[in-house]
Amino acid sequence: MKVLLIFPPQNLEARYSHNIGNVGGFLPPLGLCYMAAVLEKDNHEVRIMDCPVNYYRINHIMDEVRSFQPDVVGTAAITSLAEVTKGICAAIKKEFPNITILVGGPHASIMPKEVAADMQADIVLVEEADGMIGQILADLPKYKEMKIVHCGKVKDLNTLPYPARYLVDMKKYTSLPNTYKTSPNVFQIVSSRGCPYTCTFCFDAKGTFRQRSVENVIGELKLLKKEYGIMEVAFWDDIMTLNKKWMHDFCDAVEKELPELVWSCYTRLNLVDKPLLVHMKKAGCWNIFFGIEAGDQELLDNMKKLMTLDQMKQAVRWVQEAGIEIRGSFMVGLPGETPEKARKTIDFAIELDPDYAQFSITTPYPGTELWNSAEKWGTLDKSFQDYHGWSPVFVPFGYKDQKELMDIHKEAFRSFYMRPKYVMKRISRIRSWNDIKRYMNGARVVLGMIGKEKSTGY
Repeated sequence: MKVLLIFPPQNLEARYSHNIGNVGGFLPPLGLCYMAAVLEKDNHEVRIMDCPVNYYRINHIMDEVRSFQPDVVGTAAITSLAEVTKGICAAIKKEFPNITILVGGPHASIMPKEVAADMQADIVLVEEADGMIGQILADLPKYKEMKIVHCGKVKDLNTLPYPARYLVDMKKYTSLPNTYKTSPNVFQIVSSRGCPYTCTFCFDAKGTFRQRSVENVIGELKLLKKEYGIMEVAFWDDIMTLNKKWMHDFCDAVEKELPELVWSCYTRLNLVDKPLLVHMKKAGCWNIFFGIEAGDQELLDNMKKLMTLDQMKQAVRWVQEAGIEIRGSFMVGLPGETPEKARKTIDFAIELDPDYAQFSITTPYPGTELWNSAEKWGTLDKSFQDYHGWSPVFVPFGYKDQKELMDIHKEAFRSFYMRPKYVMKRISRIRSWNDIKRYMNGARVVLGMIGKEKSTGY
């Protein structure tokens, strides 16, 4: 069969600001690349249409459908882009009613009945479709009759082929300034899926953690080096360091087989220790992204973060002593928050002094515990186009209105990044023209966030 996989259009400038939209930050559709690799293994002819990086709109999609004449179209439903995905399905069905349309992605997984009722999709895929897509295409009539297909989780990630990155133009993808060290064309890779923790804002809370073998991951890294000459990768795992023995084995393998590799990752502050951090640094880890979220213990407890402020302080010191840069994620507009408590979070960010701080506005995504309880804590706007972490769709009762929350959000960026100490620290670390470019682009991002108004969505 001929299969067209589509990542729906979005407008970064409308969502964030003109400054941020022009800096970059396009990331490859890794999920679609995995799906394509599985389909190609079954001898299907596959194309990927990544609309954001190419600035495509629905008219471009329809031109591709007319040209390629696919038997099946698969597209992703993300909460903030749900209406866009709905429009794609409607446009294709109107002109090509015999094309089978599959809709997957996080929004389809958390609201499958609503997606099935609202979108002109033949099949709604719930959870990790790359583990079942071959089976579905082998018996389309059966699964079209089911309409909603619960794919479950891929139990053994080693059974998946490496993502078909060659189906997109990898040169077009660039990371935001604070997320790369050597070149903005960083390659993303996933060594595990799932997270067993219970944070109320996460739709995959209590997820099943699964990890690829060290050999499987090293094999993909070697392939990327051979095919693309990569020097740097970013691991997109939710919590890469959950299995510390695996991490030490991985670091040993990188030191031995890919000693020039530079890499970054995501994890939790309670999942690192001094020996592990030293080993990670030695193996090329330069930056870790931590979800810190709040500087008030009551707020942390409300979101079931299962960490204390003192634990976080200690772990941050260990990371800094190991010589690894820190990107810290913080949230404003949390349940039970007031402007005064938000300022405690800002002060905590300044006290920890990570190399970069990301301040997002709390978004209660459908399917999360936070979504289910949001209206007990504040007012909730259910306009999904603004569900991306930068618009005040949820306003706690402790705030007067959306404007007060937006003002706190801007204050967070201004207070953290406009400190003379912070500016001097960044200047003192300039070692190359590449560093200068990174910091200049980073400054544009910060200024964009300080000056932005409420998001206009798509």
